[in-house]
Amino acid sequence: MLLTSSDDKRLLADAGLPKAFDDFIASPLAKLRTAGKAIDVAYVSHIDQDHIGGMLKLLSDEVAWRAYDHAQANGGRLGKPKVPRPPEIKQLWHNAFLEDIERTEQVDLGTALASSAGVLSGLNAAALGGREAQQIASETRMLALSVGEAIEVNWRIGPDQLDIPLNPDFAGDLMTARPKTPIRLGALKITVLGPTAKQLTELRKAWIVWLKKSKKRIEELRKAHQRDADAIGSDTTTLDLANLSRNIALSVEKDVTPPNLASLVLLIEENGKRVLLTGDAGDESLLEYFKAANLLDASGKIEVDVLKVPHHGAHNSYSPKFAASVRASHLIFCGDGEHHNPEPDVVKGYIDSVKAAPLSGGRTTTFWFNWSSVRATEFQDLWDEVESLFNASASAAKITRRSLRKTETSMTIDLA
Repeated sequence: MLLTSSDDKRLLADAGLPKAFDDFIASPLAKLRTAGKAIDVAYVSHIDQDHIGGMLKLLSDEVAWRAYDHAQANGGRLGKPKVPRPPEIKQLWHNAFLEDIERTEQVDLGTALASSAGVLSGLNAAALGGREAQQIASETRMLALSVGEAIEVNWRIGPDQLDIPLNPDFAGDLMTARPKTPIRLGALKITVLGPTAKQLTELRKAWIVWLKKSKKRIEELRKAHQRDADAIGSDTTTLDLANLSRNIALSVEKDVTPPNLASLVLLIEENGKRVLLTGDAGDESLLEYFKAANLLDASGKIEVDVLKVPHHGAHNSYSPKFAASVRASHLIFCGDGEHHNPEPDVVKGYIDSVKAAPLSGGRTTTFWFNWSSVRATEFQDLWDEVESLFNASASAAKITRRSLRKTETSMTIDLA
């Protein structure tokens, strides 16, 4: 998602998976560079691969272009990159607590997990065939790659590569809730609502405890990954291999607090308009953030112009209370059906909350989806069910739907 202020400042919020970045984001961003315009803030909500993977691809593309520039200036013969060149990134907001713990404890957890990337890349949809196996491979890649990619992002922005300032308004430290001291970016006022320092402290403790007790386990992971590599091409079925890899990755995740809890939550305001970016934060945590920042009115509600619906519209970041408490003119659901997101029941829950209490002044509520039934090659039943919810009763409540059409690569919400 790209936010542009009235005075031409830009904030890029996450960048999807690497393939989505290549397919939908790289070319439009390259037009900014051609026009001599920059991304003032690149914001990574948290380290899950479907949020950070595209950002790492963006940074890696710029590294390739800089290497090419250097070669050209020094008589080298490096080939011209075959990817669009991204615009300048002036600063990055990113809570890479995992890399910090890895460095502090001197345990190469990132390498241990990221080493599975090569193995798992062989578990592609064409090889696996069935939907169950594809789902397993997808889960495994997400778990195994996200930690390594978070660390790589920090390497990319370092002084020896792109030299992009990290969290400068927090002196390079982790960004935590600071409701009384918003950040100014041109005409934009940006308030960090979460995570809280307490949450990050507890999250850090959990990881340090796990690291201290798991040095042997990390070595086992390395060996297991090598066994997986050796198993490819043997009599082991691809489904068996996918299950084995997933179990290794899940054995790491189940012992620690999920990265979702560390999602950076931002409230962005300009001229009375409000955009709420939630990452994959949980509904209970979000309501706590709003209360701590005194954003809830006497009835316990907050009204914004745009809500980026938490966690792609997944069940575990939704509750009827949350849907009733956060009122928005525009609700954005980011998901193509993978992992059953957006959940039709969650979409229905938000629709029901609007029906129960429509926006004041007869205003319309628009549900935005970055995918649609006409684009879907998978999960067709899900999209048919989601779109069927926008029926006559929804129209009577002034609820409309806007989905990405087959020939579109982007959609625009104009709050001017």
